Amino acid sequence: MSYVSALDTRLLRLSGSDYFTLRDACQGVHIFGGIGSGKTSGSGKVLASAYLRAGMGGLVLAAKPDEVELWQRYAKENGRGNSVVLFGDRGGAFNFLTYELARQGQDGIGSVVECLMRIVDAARLSKGDGRSGESFWEDATRQLLRNSIPVLYAATGTVRIPDIIRFVSTAPVNLDQLHDADWQSTSFMYQALAAAHRNPVMPMAEGDFEKTASYWRNEYAQLDPKTRGNIAITLSTTLDRFNRGRLHRAFCTETTLVPEMTFHGAIIILDMSALTWSEDGVIAQQLFKFMWQRAVLARNALETQHRDRPVFLWADESQYFVNAFDTDFQSTCRSAKACTVFLTQSLPTYYAKMGGEHAKHRADMLLANFVTKVFHNSADPETNRWASDMIGRSLQRRYNQSSGESYGSSMGMNAGENESWSSTSGGGGSTDSKGNGSSNWSSSSSYSTGDSWGRNRGVNDGTSHSRGFSETMDHEIEPATFARDLVTGGPANRGRVTALWFSAGRRFADSARNYLHVEFQQ
Repeated sequence: MSYVSALDTRLLRLSGSDYFTLRDACQGVHIFGGIGSGKTSGSGKVLASAYLRAGMGGLVLAAKPDEVELWQRYAKENGRGNSVVLFGDRGGAFNFLTYELARQGQDGIGSVVECLMRIVDAARLSKGDGRSGESFWEDATRQLLRNSIPVLYAATGTVRIPDIIRFVSTAPVNLDQLHDADWQSTSFMYQALAAAHRNPVMPMAEGDFEKTASYWRNEYAQLDPKTRGNIAITLSTTLDRFNRGRLHRAFCTETTLVPEMTFHGAIIILDMSALTWSEDGVIAQQLFKFMWQRAVLARNALETQHRDRPVFLWADESQYFVNAFDTDFQSTCRSAKACTVFLTQSLPTYYAKMGGEHAKHRADMLLANFVTKVFHNSADPETNRWASDMIGRSLQRRYNQSSGESYGSSMGMNAGENESWSSTSGGGGSTDSKGNGSSNWSSSSSYSTGDSWGRNRGVNDGTSHSRGFSETMDHEIEPATFARDLVTGGPANRGRVTALWFSAGRRFADSARNYLHVEFQQ
């Protein structure tokens, strides 16, 4: 079937002027959203359909049992029903050891070791073991495998998990055993070592046998008994699950499918739900994912017809399936046209699953390699703060307004009285030339009283209004937005789901920002 390969091909319309292209897809998409937020039925469904219509091949991991049927429906609705290949409960087999050895032979021994280390790491993570990632246990287990698998391959021409377990469990526990004839006659490890030295089916490289023998003689046999026992038991018990049951049928028998099928359009769905297969499902899917990722990163060395078609990796409830290699893969897979889509509820789900002292740093490193992040409704404060910080801050104008009214009245009264009194008196005389004289006298008085009163009254009222703004550096999107304003679909919202679509380093035409408000219909 046809497919798109030009990186600027438009896969999805985000707004009137903005598109999601194959180039964007190759840079990775991570979707966040709480339970019932619409992340799977909203942005998840839209992206899955776009990838299928583009003719991509892909690998789909399944945490929940209904994801197999969901993806079968997606494929049918987008004309890709015949591309689906189920691996798990309903068919398929992949012998990863013979596959890796067939690809690289003796030179592929290191790859086989790393495949087995992924099994050990997945087993630890599935139990929430905080030791995951601690260098001593990883290095010790890796060293044990590096000195076991080459011997088995040289002695028998193949590598089988039962033989690895027998080899490790019959290894010497002290120096005396190496020279004990009874131990030599019953030890599978000794017999394989002797065959690799004397009559090899696939001879080891010059000098490698002596290095291997030196490890068993000078290092392993002299380890602290408790340390040696822990390493051997951890490896044996982890690999023993592949000796029987569905893991044995899926990974240790024949091979009916390989990761490279996706390079030609196959949609491999891992029908081994983590919720039904439990730890086996997590380990199995992490193993096949690792093999697929390795094949994808190596395909640029192949001819054009094997590397031109884009491929995708899809993991809903991705916290079940992440490991240390995902960061390496995501940082380099763009050139291989690999489009990763992970969906999870929150940051703490990663921290809890990754375990160990540096879980947060490992999660942050992984997420930094996804250029596009889609945020649906979430009630997790840590995830919301992280999203808000990532979108960034800018100069925000905060407007303010105030108004007021005043009213007052006054009333007064005054009263007074006054009283005044005065009197005057005077007299005089005169004599004329004839000696006649006269005199006069007068007096007067006055008295007055009075009173006064008054009253005054006043009223005043007034109104005031003020408007203004302040500017400050603050979040473009407040953390509360993710819990309050994003619509979660369902009948109450008529199937509408909203989200914030973020893309690092991009300025969307419709928003003039590095994010868009987008809407999906369930």
